[in-house]
Amino acid sequence: MNNLEWCINYLKGINNIKANLDIDFYTFRALLNITMPINLSADYYIHQDEVLQNVLKEKEIIDVNSLDDGISIIKGDITLIKADAIVNACNNKMLGCFVPNHHCIDNAIHTFAGLQVRRDMMEIMEKLGHDEVNGNCKVTKAYNLPSKYILHTVGPIYNNTKQNEIDLRSCYLSCLEEADRMNLNSIVFCSLSTGVFGYPIEKASVIALNAIKDYLSNYNKNIKKVIIDLFNDNDYYVYKERFKEL
Repeated sequence: MNNLEWCINYLKGINNIKANLDIDFYTFRALLNITMPINLSADYYIHQDEVLQNVLKEKEIIDVNSLDDGISIIKGDITLIKADAIVNACNNKMLGCFVPNHHCIDNAIHTFAGLQVRRDMMEIMEKLGHDEVNGNCKVTKAYNLPSKYILHTVGPIYNNTKQNEIDLRSCYLSCLEEADRMNLNSIVFCSLSTGVFGYPIEKASVIALNAIKDYLSNYNKNIKKVIIDLFNDNDYYVYKERFKEL
């Protein structure tokens, strides 16, 4: 039995699934997405990490050390970027996306990092004692991702208010402050709140770039590289145009 089959059978048992399932990564990802990592065995994490590291070996990694210092705009998969930290766009439960194989960044980061991230966030949220508010930042290791850390933040659900602007700006600033405090040299942002949370990217990009520029100009001590990673051509184009204007 290979590692993938072992993980699927194990997670089937954890989730009390009796049906026969295909033995493929799509099935494994779906099971990982729905699993609450309560008392998972040490063996599970060994087998899971083997699966995820083998997947990673088949892909091309982007090392931010190849980019210039300052702000960079790139297009790609944030789970394949090697940096000190990447930023995850979360909901206020902070436990990742539970929709099997959903195409959101929260799902992708939790999937390819492994269930250790949800386990760690469960502990963090239990100590917090309530849902996370917009704009704050929590930190976990990145485990099976090329980066070292994940900074988790909750962006606003867009309803065209001034508070939306304040909250979105706070997401960027709190992540930069935490990365700086941790003596990190590089941080990678996605476009926060512009996916399922509906923030218009034309407005969100201006807020993001102004917040980053302000922090680097006035408060920064350790951060050398800030990368904004976009997943599609339109978002990349919008950010590049806004960046030129600034």
